Amino acid sequence: MDVFLLRAIRIVIRADSDPVRQALFANLRQSSLPARLVYGLHERLGNPSLAALLVSCYGAVFFLTIASDRNPRARILTVARHANARRQVHRVASWVGHEQCGQVKTSLKGVLGPFAFTRRASHHLATAFRMIRRVDRTYGFLVSCRVAGALAWYARAAAILSVHKPDAVLVSSDSNPEELGFVAAARARRIPSVFISHAYPTPLSPVLDFSLSILEGEAEVQARSRKGPIKGRVVFAGLEGDSAALDATRFARANPVVGIFTPKAISWPALSAIISDCRQHLHARQIIIRWHPSMIEPPKLDHVLKDLTGVVESSPKATVWEIAAQCDWVIADENSGVHLPVMKLGIPTVAIKHLGLYPDSRSDLYGFAANDIVYPPVDSIREVRAEALASFFAGEWPARFQKYDAAYLRPETIIGAEVQRAIWQLCESQSPNATCA
Repeated sequence: MDVFLLRAIRIVIRADSDPVRQALFANLRQSSLPARLVYGLHERLGNPSLAALLVSCYGAVFFLTIASDRNPRARILTVARHANARRQVHRVASWVGHEQCGQVKTSLKGVLGPFAFTRRASHHLATAFRMIRRVDRTYGFLVSCRVAGALAWYARAAAILSVHKPDAVLVSSDSNPEELGFVAAARARRIPSVFISHAYPTPLSPVLDFSLSILEGEAEVQARSRKGPIKGRVVFAGLEGDSAALDATRFARANPVVGIFTPKAISWPALSAIISDCRQHLHARQIIIRWHPSMIEPPKLDHVLKDLTGVVESSPKATVWEIAAQCDWVIADENSGVHLPVMKLGIPTVAIKHLGLYPDSRSDLYGFAANDIVYPPVDSIREVRAEALASFFAGEWPARFQKYDAAYLRPETIIGAEVQRAIWQLCESQSPNATCA
């Protein structure tokens, strides 16, 4: 087993052992009957080999369904499993040309594809099983499943990359098993790796190690540098979307339209309390709910609210910018990255504690409040004072925000041209004997 794969597995173990991931998994078990049944079966299997076999079946499903779209013109192969990551990869593809990018994803075509079974994969099957069993006994079901996923993606990517031989691979996650397995296989073949950030780094983020990293701004460089030396080149793309100067006077508007942008795992009592405060304390004329695009459990607003008057659920097809533009201001969890793209539009936000199901040890996960980008989180919007918020966003706040968003008040075309140039320079300078980050 090569060092690239072992490094990827260590990252998966560290990330999915964290209390945040464990809390999200607990929420998934509560909301999903299949997840609850499989987890229950795993916990009842007394034999470690049988438990590892169950987890291995999860990895096998991934292995059999991973396939590329076989775009013959693709110079860059991409993996993006989740909605936010797919959006960032699409953003890069729009700059370099969609015809230059091919997707690797899970699909039924994978079962029938030429990479379904390989001699290499069969040869390493026993090694993979032993690793899954060891991880399962040490770290439990969630972590072992995620490791099995990384192993499957590595094995399948190795076969795909050996045939396609792209100039580079592109991902938008540095801690998910799919992207980690894919990039590890690319590194083993000296194929350059490109990373575009889709979220500000957290305590779960590993050391940044890509041939080219496309980041949001100088603040992200500083945050990632604290984890260790950044390898490879860095270019700034900033946050996507239009920008405008922040208008803190929107907090003082009478009968406002308030947006509530939820995290992927919600405290339903907290959401109900926020809606009640919006009605009684703010006298909001409308409340717009924007569900997280990667919700762990299906939205169930009608289960927690008897009266839905004035409450609107936004279309899942609507972008965060389209929804925010309808709001006077927005409420989000203190551990949500959505604050930045909303404030980029000039629309102020308020961070509420415990709207998401995160442990107290991970309060202010991104450090936005600590770095004076987001107003200090409150327990209730009843604590919010328009004059205090106006004061917070006055003065040098725009300069602070520009450190987080290098594209703030800059044309998207200029940003795109800079990223495009960096990617093609990477691809064209890569010789067959070179090593990549």
